[in-house]
Amino acid sequence: MKSITIHKIDDETEQKLLELANKEGISLNRLIKKVLRESLGLDKSSRNNKSDFADFLGVWSDSDAEEFQLNMAPLEEIHNEDWE
Repeated sequence: MKSITIHKIDDETEQKLLELANKEGISLNRLIKKVLRESLGLDKSSRNNKSDFADFLGVWSDSDAEEFQLNMAPLEEIHNEDWE
């Protein structure tokens, strides 16, 4: 197998890769190989068959989700006078 060196990775990308590797409990090297294979369509099985929308799942932060719930709350109120 070949080894590849990637130069000048920005801090934000490095941090995100490190966080994801830590979250998945795997080495940075293994994570990068996994991400490359998935992005090239070579290893779809590791996506847990979520669907083609997997890239959109879980992209909200906790504050985004909280704001959404607050904004949705009025829509969950039942006004009996509307049903008379």
